[in-house]
Amino acid sequence: MESLIRFAFTDVQGAYTGVCSAQHVPSYKKNVDKFKAKGIDSVICVAVNDPYTLNAWAEKLEAKDAIEFYGDFDGSFHKSLDLEVDLSAALLGPRSHRWSAYVVDGKVKALNIESAPSEVKVSGADVILEQI
Repeated sequence: MESLIRFAFTDVQGAYTGVCSAQHVPSYKKNVDKFKAKGIDSVICVAVNDPYTLNAWAEKLEAKDAIEFYGDFDGSFHKSLDLEVDLSAALLGPRSHRWSAYVVDGKVKALNIESAPSEVKVSGADVILEQI
């Protein structure tokens, strides 16, 4: 049976944060055509932010047409996945680990979680593209 829905998920620790704005999201934006060529239906970015902030950030990054942005305003989505992290020391409060996932028909085929908030070693687009 052919897969019905294929997603590439990525998570950022917050809209407008340095690493997320300069490295993480741009790595997905510039590779959207490669994701589509591999049969990915949607590239999705999730963050512990409100939808208005994410919408403005997506516009600033000129990524709205390439990536779907979804806000987890209270962190409950990330908490349910056991991916929450307290970044109060960086003045961000409760957030999510930086991660990426490849999901087919609701089943996680690959999950990559960064070991440090400032890193984009395993959650960038290049890694998840290799796993698809």
